[in-house]
Amino acid sequence: MNPLGISHKNNLLIAEDTQTGKRVGWAQIRSLGYAGVTTDPSKFDDENNSIIRRDLQSKLSIEEDVDEEMWQEFEDDLTDFPNGLASLPWTEEYREASQAAIDRLQRRERMLELELAARPQLWELSLVYVIPEWRRMGIGSALVDQVLKRHVATKQRGRDVYALTLGSTISWYETQFGFAKEDQVPNAMAVELNVGKAITNIMGEELVCIRTTI
Repeated sequence: MNPLGISHKNNLLIAEDTQTGKRVGWAQIRSLGYAGVTTDPSKFDDENNSIIRRDLQSKLSIEEDVDEEMWQEFEDDLTDFPNGLASLPWTEEYREASQAAIDRLQRRERMLELELAARPQLWELSLVYVIPEWRRMGIGSALVDQVLKRHVATKQRGRDVYALTLGSTISWYETQFGFAKEDQVPNAMAVELNVGKAITNIMGEELVCIRTTI
């Protein structure tokens, strides 16, 4: 919703005037976070990678969980770190301890990679904007269509895509892309929704959350 919120780190698509090269619109999908750990088998719909509930976990939080597991492994390791003369760099004891530390670090990276790969994500169509003089030409529709298709093509885990929009534009998202109004707002969007509502209420508009599964 914010035309200045452009990020090249996420899935950003830009429309340009082919004659002048001027940017006339853009659309972007960003990750809201990873699915949290749960023992409830109904949490996930494996058929379409849809997260049925809305609780999320950030990448940093997942890293902290992996680090905690690695620290527990380190504490349970009965091998003592060499001390005294054995701690000198040229000793066999030091080399073994050093290699064990390297192996543990590499294992930590593999664990984190596998953990992230195994968890579906929720996504937000966080930015759709066309400059006023280029509107009503189908640019917005083309941008959203292409950014959603590109998201599917990248085979990212998680197919639920959310967006915040004005109540007056819901029908456009419904008919064009299958979005529907969503009452269960992901916690990662709560602040954005509350701030946006405060602004749109002043404008006499309603800000709503919508969702589609692609």
